[in-house]
This record gives sequence, C-alpha cells and structure tokens, in this order.
Amino acid sequence: MDQQDGADAESPVLPTVTSSVLGSFFDALAKEDDLADLAADLRKLVLDDGVFAEPAIRTVLFPDAS
Repeated sequence: MDQQDGADAESPVLPTVTSSVLGSFFDALAKEDDLADLAADLRKLVLDDGVFAEPAIRTVLFPDAS
C-alpha cells in the first residue's frame, strides 16, 4: 500500500523539520530590533518563496552591495 493512499486535498499541511527550525530561527532573529526587517525578508524568501540560492539570500542580507 502506498503511503499516500488516503491522503486527500483536505489534509492539513504539516511543516517539515527544516521549515520548523528555520521558522524558529527567523522568530528569534525578529526579536532583535535591528534585525526584524531582515528576518521578515529572509522568512519570505526562504520559507514562503522556497528560494535557497546564495545570490538571492546575499541580496536580502546585503541590499546595498548590488
């Protein structure tokens, strides 16, 4: 029996370990006053958009370097 049998479109999406760990990291980063905006931008890029490429992350970290 395939593990995906019984899964349907109404099943809740469970977070992966990676997204949970990164989410916790971004939450902690957001608590730092100077890094709150950066944390939000990184969270969107990595968790929402699913981009893990170094050039994109570097652009978020160092926007003036471009």
